Amino acid sequence: MIVRGGRIRASPRAILAGPMRRPLRRLLVAGLAFTAAMAALVLTGARLGTPVFFACAAIGAVSYGSILPLIWHAPPADRRLFFAALGLAVLIRVPLALSRVDAGSDMYRYIWDGRVQVLGYNPYAVLPADPALAFTHADDTTRLMASRNRRTPYPPAAQLFFRAVVSLSDSMWAMKEALIVCDLITIVFVWRWLLATGRSEWLALAYAWNPLVVLEAAFSGHVDVLCAMWTAACACWLARRRRALAAAALALAVASKLLPVVLVPLLWRRIRLRDAAVGAAVGAVLYLPFALGGNPFVELGGIVESIRFNGPLFRAVAALATPRAAAAVAVAVGWLLAVVCRARLDGGDPAAWAWPMAASLVFAPVVYPWYLLSLTPFLLVPATLPLQAWTASILSGYVVWEIARAGGPWLVPWPVLTLEYGTVAAGLVALAVWQRAPLDRAATIDDAPRTSVWPRPPRNPRAG
Repeated sequence: MIVRGGRIRASPRAILAGPMRRPLRRLLVAGLAFTAAMAALVLTGARLGTPVFFACAAIGAVSYGSILPLIWHAPPADRRLFFAALGLAVLIRVPLALSRVDAGSDMYRYIWDGRVQVLGYNPYAVLPADPALAFTHADDTTRLMASRNRRTPYPPAAQLFFRAVVSLSDSMWAMKEALIVCDLITIVFVWRWLLATGRSEWLALAYAWNPLVVLEAAFSGHVDVLCAMWTAACACWLARRRRALAAAALALAVASKLLPVVLVPLLWRRIRLRDAAVGAAVGAVLYLPFALGGNPFVELGGIVESIRFNGPLFRAVAALATPRAAAAVAVAVGWLLAVVCRARLDGGDPAAWAWPMAASLVFAPVVYPWYLLSLTPFLLVPATLPLQAWTASILSGYVVWEIARAGGPWLVPWPVLTLEYGTVAAGLVALAVWQRAPLDRAATIDDAPRTSVWPRPPRNPRAG
């Protein structure tokens, strides 16, 4: 034992020999294996969809799965171990943060959209392939990007983010590191939200260690992490009764990626009318300047009408009606489930935030792996187990990248679709069995320990 400032503190040797030894060992083994897998992914230069990529992703998924029982059941009380686990989460990202950016990365479009804004152009009114804009391409990485013949699909808050990054540094490295910073800020928001709602702070590790988050934020660099950050901020500020900030954060989330629009019912009677007005004003301020010289929604219509990827339910609904009707169904499903969650679940329940977005996304015409990033801040508890399984199984869709390189169609094979959505179905079955277990029923009673992942804090009449 060590005496410091009149207090007795356990020495590192005592900690390792005490009850923390087993969870510490589990965290270290999982964290180092995960980090080694990500380092191997970078050092081998493996492309998305290759066997090496899938092997490294599988190691990450197994490492992640090994810590979930620890954080769900009996997380250690010593907070030093929790912060050590957060440190490992940061370490896992380090090799990916230093990796090179593939020529097909969406970040090249982010850079170009930000660059033309700095030059005074409305990104919704120009095309990268326009010969008159040849001077905006610093090299072939933006001149030959895959989206050069299409209008930008990214909403105004994302555009302003691109502009801010390019204003600081017109480089791919700056864009990637800015997105990683958003990811790390999201961890903080999730952590503070859990504390504000009386849940175990250890649940923040379910986001921080999620392999999909690690790969799509630190390796591929997708702007969806910006949307996840603002959505987590909305939940955090709402729980802390900073309602105007929560409304503004949701507006920023929707203006970063449209998916969180289905969460609007969760704010019903949890914010005041003036707070809703603040959110509406933020949305208007974001959209109006761009709408004056272009159409921020022009590419969205093209995606609904012509682009399909990993969306079997959308195809089925569109075959019975029209693509626009199928898109309306996707939004309606999310809204309806959000209304149900608003009525039946507490505002601090992660499931209430995750399931409406997931329901809407599963009916979408395009479901790329990184689209699930918006859900990940809320995939924290056993009630979201099927969605956590989805974040792992959807990585199998990257096989299409290798198929396309070999000259095949840009289409997810049925065996891969079966694996992806079959895993989600298996998660639903496992969740149903889990909820019938006596342990689960005991953990949901009102006087359950505050460290449990299951209990809901008492409903605050003022907060809804």
